[in-house]
Amino acid sequence: MLNITFIKKRIKIIVLVPILALGALLRLYGLEIQSFWNDELFSWSYSNYDSLIEVIDKSARPDVHPPGYHIFLYFVERYIGDSEAVLRFPSAIAGIFSILAIFLIGQKLYSYREGLIAASFMAILWCPIYYSQEARANSMLLLFTLLAAYFWIDIVINLNTGKKVSYYVILAYITTAIIASYLHYYGVYFIVLQGLLATLVLLRRRWALVYLFAIYALILLAYVPWIPTMVSQLSTSVLADWITAPKLTAFYSYIKFLFNRSNKLLLIVLPLYGFLFLINFYRYRKTKVNQIAPLMASPTLLLTLWLIVPFAIAFFISITYKPILLNRNLIISLPAAYLLLARAITQLPISRTGQTLVTFSITGFFLYHLLFGLNYYSRPYKEQFREAVGFVVSEKLHYEDSVVIGYVMDPALLNYYFKKKGSEQRVAVIAGQKEDISIVSEYIQIENPNFIWYISGHIEPSPEFIEFLDQHFTRINHMPFKKANVWLFEN
Repeated sequence: MLNITFIKKRIKIIVLVPILALGALLRLYGLEIQSFWNDELFSWSYSNYDSLIEVIDKSARPDVHPPGYHIFLYFVERYIGDSEAVLRFPSAIAGIFSILAIFLIGQKLYSYREGLIAASFMAILWCPIYYSQEARANSMLLLFTLLAAYFWIDIVINLNTGKKVSYYVILAYITTAIIASYLHYYGVYFIVLQGLLATLVLLRRRWALVYLFAIYALILLAYVPWIPTMVSQLSTSVLADWITAPKLTAFYSYIKFLFNRSNKLLLIVLPLYGFLFLINFYRYRKTKVNQIAPLMASPTLLLTLWLIVPFAIAFFISITYKPILLNRNLIISLPAAYLLLARAITQLPISRTGQTLVTFSITGFFLYHLLFGLNYYSRPYKEQFREAVGFVVSEKLHYEDSVVIGYVMDPALLNYYFKKKGSEQRVAVIAGQKEDISIVSEYIQIENPNFIWYISGHIEPSPEFIEFLDQHFTRINHMPFKKANVWLFEN
């Protein structure tokens, strides 16, 4: 007969393993289905150099990112490969470990039940899956944000209660904080906010502040070599060139972004958030002022600050100085959103069996929405650079003596796929605006090809430029793709 006591003692593992397995399946399946889009191709390009020094030097230009992720990809490209699946695989692994990490934080702050529910959300929701299948720093940023938070909580709780902090925990926090900071500037932002909050919590414990100062001094020391470049990058106008100022509904849009970008899902999420707020407000009113637990003993308050403060500061900077608010960068606050929802479910005034049924119902609906509402694995949702180039390569045999003109941010972004397709064709000219017409006209006169392929990706050519091509050459074909286009003209 099945030993019930044995099951109860190991319920965490029994439930966590299938959650991790499902999360791994959803992240590892179809890594190569979607083409690299513009930013992923830049990840490849910025990491595709003969030496590490060149990679760091490229990152030092106005890319507005620290070099950590590009350094990592440099070794992946050099020793493993540079296909879509290979370059996205590390993000998928980071995403899988993020499921485990959010479980550990939930267990530390509340109990294993909140940890398991939050882990199930992390496993099946669109946002963490999407960035786990992208060759960008976001998935790793999420993981190291979670790890830094896990160790930070341990450090601050122990310092706040006068207990000794393990040197291993301190070392782990310093390491994860440094990695998060070198992965993304929002990683730096998160670590700075942690430092400020820890200082606020420990303000009356001078000996604890000494520990805190030493920890952040070491983190700062490790980041000093990059600070001049960071200041230079963040002071340029490139930040505001394409990021638009946020609307007043930006926070609603952010929460929506975390939950499959779906208004339907928010009909479930927001009432639960409201319920959690009301019961905590009620408990606050029932508690005498001198008995109110300090911040670190109030996980829900801590998570609420984690969710709101990074957004609020970024929003304020965006409307008063220059736009910096991007939902994908605020992935640093995603864990708080999922943990708060998990806590709301465990506080419902129903039995544990009922709470379990609610959890299964919600996660089942989330998963159904991912697979069939969003059709996540069966429709193109990234810019189809690969398909656009593939069309040119497949048709080129019928149109000998042709040249390729491109309108992308860098010719390497198209040339990557020409090389992958085994074609010797390369982008000859980058053009797409009215002022580029004379350059293209001169090039065509010199080369005098029979046919002209024109490919755009991520950015749209101006109507004047397309009009020029139509007036001076005979249009044979136009093939639209997802945020990419291919035209064929006869000279």
